[in-house]
Amino acid sequence: MPLPPDKPQTDPPPAPKKANLLRVIWIVVSGFFMIGRNRDYGPDAPRISPAQLVIVAVVGAVVFVVSLITLVSFITR
Repeated sequence: MPLPPDKPQTDPPPAPKKANLLRVIWIVVSGFFMIGRNRDYGPDAPRISPAQLVIVAVVGAVVFVVSLITLVSFITR
C-alpha cells in the first residue's frame, strides 16, 4: 500500500510588526476624529500594545484640552 503524499510544509504567517510611535499617534488621532480606513485596523495592522495606546491617548487628550484653553484665553483677551 503506497503512502499518502506528504503534505507541503506551510510556513506560519509572519508576526505583525510592532508599531512605531508615529503610527500609534496616527491611529489615536484618527480615532479621536473618527477618520480611518479599515486597513489601519485590519489583520495587516501593526501590533499596538495597550500601554502605547493609553499613553498616546492621554497625552493627546491633554494636548487637545490645553490647546483649547489657550485658544479661548487668547480670544477672550
